Amino acid sequence: MLHASLLPLANDRVRLRPLRAEDATAYAEGAEDPTVRRYAHLPEPHYTPATARAMIEGAARDGLERGDLAVLAIADPADDSFLGSLVIFDVTEDSAEAGFWLRPDARGAGRSAAALDLAIDLVRRSGLSGLTARTVTDNTASQRVLEGAGFVETGRQASTAPSGQRIEAVHYERWLPRPTPALPLTTERLALRLHRAGDEDWLRRIYERPEVVHYLLDPPWTPQLAERRLSERLARTGLESDAGALALVVEHESSPIGDIALWLTDAAHGIAEIGWVLDPDHGGRGYALEAVRRVLDLSIDHCGVHRVTAQMDARHGASARLAERAGMRHEAHLRQDWWSKGEWTDTLVYGLLADDVHPRR
Repeated sequence: MLHASLLPLANDRVRLRPLRAEDATAYAEGAEDPTVRRYAHLPEPHYTPATARAMIEGAARDGLERGDLAVLAIADPADDSFLGSLVIFDVTEDSAEAGFWLRPDARGAGRSAAALDLAIDLVRRSGLSGLTARTVTDNTASQRVLEGAGFVETGRQASTAPSGQRIEAVHYERWLPRPTPALPLTTERLALRLHRAGDEDWLRRIYERPEVVHYLLDPPWTPQLAERRLSERLARTGLESDAGALALVVEHESSPIGDIALWLTDAAHGIAEIGWVLDPDHGGRGYALEAVRRVLDLSIDHCGVHRVTAQMDARHGASARLAERAGMRHEAHLRQDWWSKGEWTDTLVYGLLADDVHPRR
């Protein structure tokens, strides 16, 4: 269900908020615009200030309280004036559908895309893992907005619009990562926590070792590089974050022994990559395998990722064996595809699908 307590949401272009009674006249006027009437397929053929107010104080308010319908105002962030409407409907446990329209004088300034970004944030933070949308086949402006927001076309077919009319529609889908659970993650022997200030010292002690970076792209870390890499890791707090990544410290008995990361490589389709490094002094005890399995479980079972890959230097046999033991499948050996540290190197690619973990019947 949608969490109305998250509203309002705002960015530099629009504010997304519940409709208010004073929006009724502007809503009715905007809904009469020929473009809105042609493309929006609203539930009512015409709105007057009175019928718009009845909708706002009735179905819109009740749906928002239940959490299964959100008829929202797209408002100007400066003065909160009504610019258009965005609706999230057909809400289920996992997904919902979105539709939007703007008044004629509010178009052409990126406001539809900005409002859709806020809607994606609302749906994601409400715990849903997908958002769909439809638009008639000749509404190319809406199609550009949806595709720019990461929606992927899934087909073209006839469907019933909110107006009750049958329309030829382009169908879209946007995958959304579920919010990261409370951290740290734990295993039988390990705790996996977010990075924090001060981690640069122990990170550098691991990454300055030649045997650690030999198969990595970085050179041995200097204090300056350690600070830069830690700053990057501090922003990686979850797949749902702006960074689209989760960077975790691997701790054993409260001492850091390595780090592991999961990041989106294709946010629209739910494809991610995983990477890990362990302090060689703690190797050979299964700690890395334990951490990798825990993060793979998180990615598939909690975040809802479709596919996770791991790529590594083909000479790094220990990492390849670990990926296989973690349940990943060897998918490719790319020959001399990467120039690293003065030589061409091969890359191994391993992959894990959600269907590998939970086969479809």
